[in-house]
Amino acid sequence: MNNRLEEIEARLAAIPAELEKEGADLDALKKEVTDLKTERQLITEAAEKRRQILSEIGAGVGRTVRTFHGDLRDPKTFHPDDQECRDAWHLCTQGYPLNAEQKQALASTEEYRAAWLKNLQGKPLSTEERTAITATAAIPTQTMDRIIATMELVPMIAAVDVTYIPGNVSWPMESTVDDASWTSMGTAATDSADTLTDVSLGAYKLIKTVEITADIQAMAIPAFESWLVNRLANKIAAAVDKAIFSGTGSSQATGLLKPGEITNTGTYTAAGMTYADLLAILAALPTKYHPNAKLATTRQIFYGQILGMKTDGGDKVVVADAQSPAKFNVLGYPVIVDDFCAADTVLFGNFKEGYKFNFAQAPDVRSDQSVAFRSGSTVYRAMCLADGKPADKNAVTIWTKAKA
Repeated sequence: MNNRLEEIEARLAAIPAELEKEGADLDALKKEVTDLKTERQLITEAAEKRRQILSEIGAGVGRTVRTFHGDLRDPKTFHPDDQECRDAWHLCTQGYPLNAEQKQALASTEEYRAAWLKNLQGKPLSTEERTAITATAAIPTQTMDRIIATMELVPMIAAVDVTYIPGNVSWPMESTVDDASWTSMGTAATDSADTLTDVSLGAYKLIKTVEITADIQAMAIPAFESWLVNRLANKIAAAVDKAIFSGTGSSQATGLLKPGEITNTGTYTAAGMTYADLLAILAALPTKYHPNAKLATTRQIFYGQILGMKTDGGDKVVVADAQSPAKFNVLGYPVIVDDFCAADTVLFGNFKEGYKFNFAQAPDVRSDQSVAFRSGSTVYRAMCLADGKPADKNAVTIWTKAKA
């Protein structure tokens, strides 16, 4: 808009000189001047109207109602539109207080993202950038999206049910549920003895720090963001992945492999898994969990025992995914090969139903230069509050190698 006003003023300033030229088209120049002045007036009036609306919004008397898209609690789904983001940036840099939705919209702007990353690097900020950072220290939406996307590249994290709900949460789970019963006409139905339990998740602290020399300040913003996401988000993802399998439940998430959590267990042949063992593993899971079931095991078991396995008819049990040759299916079920799975162990089940993981506070990133004063380096810390537990324990079965 400002660029167009400058173009109009420049053209109006140049027209008088053209009027003095011999053969000038006076009618055309007159029409051009009229059109330019009209356009200038429309732009000026629109800008003034916009300033008035923003002032009313900041003063709490605006009548414009905005509908934000997605769940404010969930950084994966909450994405304000461009107009909402621009309004939030303007209000903030003009000194107006922001509500929760406006702060989230502010975090979605490119201006805020650049300011937040520059601040982490220790680079100087403009007055507007400093005002925005002071208004909300929230991690930028785009950076958060990249962190979440990085974590969900881990197959086991993508396989379980991950939520982003602040504070402690509970999910009701079916414990005893009777089937529907046939009832004769005119006969009252008898209440069934259904019972529910719940899965309660707290908020345990998960932290990763890394110390980097002062050279990091010389990085361009995109390169610095990529480094930040890859270096810190990958470490958090690894910790979450490990906890899903073997978390102790003491100041951390409870894993599927914690003794006593999953009772649907079995053993396979000590000398090596056979086709009959594989069928027994698949058969042990109740039918209702099979449509979205997956296998999870170690690299040693999959490549050493399952990959070359054949059916009694001589067909291979493992088939490569046609759309992604690096992915495999075992008798039609996707496979998760994970180094954090316990040795000699195979899990089979619907992990979305079988495990809940919640981020009570989504990953946040801060920097501190004081802790490394002598070396001149900066320490970056990624921290989140999270917890996870097995949910529907019938949805997963665990098999281990027999001792003999």
